[in-house]
Amino acid sequence: MTIAQKWADIVIERWQKKIISMKIIDTGDLLKSFLTHISADANGDPTKIAFTFLYYGRFSDMGVGKGVKISDVPDVNRQQKKWYSDTFLREVQVLGRIMAEKYGIEAAEEISAFSSSMYDNI
Repeated sequence: MTIAQKWADIVIERWQKKIISMKIIDTGDLLKSFLTHISADANGDPTKIAFTFLYYGRFSDMGVGKGVKISDVPDVNRQQKKWYSDTFLREVQVLGRIMAEKYGIEAAEEISAFSSSMYDNI
């Protein structure tokens, strides 16, 4: 399993825990609808991670739905239940740090190997 797939699985798990803790469950369909698709380049490095889930889940995150428009949110007694956006932003930052470390180490190893081979030829 790749770093990207592990990360995507963690994101989904965290979303599901948030949905449960915020009592957004109605039928349970949203919890079961999460899927991921990871696109990779020729070397197998991830280039895109796509998540799909039932669209209505975004409405509770934004505090809209059931006749409430996004423009009406401040005027209505309806709260946003940020299960998606806050969690996703935090997890994207985590992935950024993981990937920077991974590729930083690989780049350092490549530079080290290259410089060692340069000195071996002197």
